[in-house]
Amino acid sequence: MHKSFEEFVLNEYKSSSSEIGSFLFDEKKYWLKKARPTKSSLSHKIYYKLFKLELITPVEEKSAIQALEFECTKLEEFKKLNIPVPNVVFKNSDFFVLEDSGKNINSYIRKKDATQEIIDFYVSKAIDAICFIHNNNQYHGGAQARNLTFKDEKVYSIDLEDSFDSSIDLKTLQFRDFLLFLLSLTKIRAKVEVNYIEFIDKYIENTKNYDFKNRLQKLASKFYLLIKLSKVKFIRKFLGNDVILFFKLFEILYNLKENDK
Repeated sequence: MHKSFEEFVLNEYKSSSSEIGSFLFDEKKYWLKKARPTKSSLSHKIYYKLFKLELITPVEEKSAIQALEFECTKLEEFKKLNIPVPNVVFKNSDFFVLEDSGKNINSYIRKKDATQEIIDFYVSKAIDAICFIHNNNQYHGGAQARNLTFKDEKVYSIDLEDSFDSSIDLKTLQFRDFLLFLLSLTKIRAKVEVNYIEFIDKYIENTKNYDFKNRLQKLASKFYLLIKLSKVKFIRKFLGNDVILFFKLFEILYNLKENDK
């Protein structure tokens, strides 16, 4: 990379207080991401030990430098597998710089005026991207809609710093990916119906992870009492919209059938 670019990003790093931020250089957009450690809180680990929910699988504890190296290495591995990721154009022990890969999927589907067609389009594209990652025997680690971006008709994966204990098998991490993505859809604010069953079937058909439907139903059954309570009118009026949509999703998951299409 040209010396003037290196000088520019070093100044950008020093002057920015944000962990992640964008900037323009020669009329091209880039993102600077500072090294940051990854770890789960003690309470997080305790809850996981007690309930064994894939959703709260603790992330591996890494120093800021270890997390930076892990993410940059994973970006290169994904690139070799033709999984769309932004290019790393500069890296040192404090931060790295990525080419812009478009707006995140969340920004499209969370708009209050988003139409059914728009939501279905971007969710479907995102599921295709997650399927491609999983079919290459990989996992994302944080596959929420905010960590998938769209540019030039491609969905890119970003924020890949999370890793997990070697005792956690790949299928569990892929299940966690898909679950996190489904949960991120509960943030949709437009008054449309999210076609969860259609999206679940699309994922399963494309990955052949046939056991995931049963795993989703089994997980939802652990929330059965809370699902029922969320439907009580007196309780419901105290719940935020995000919480109501969360339990709506889990009710759908609880009622999944093997022949749902």
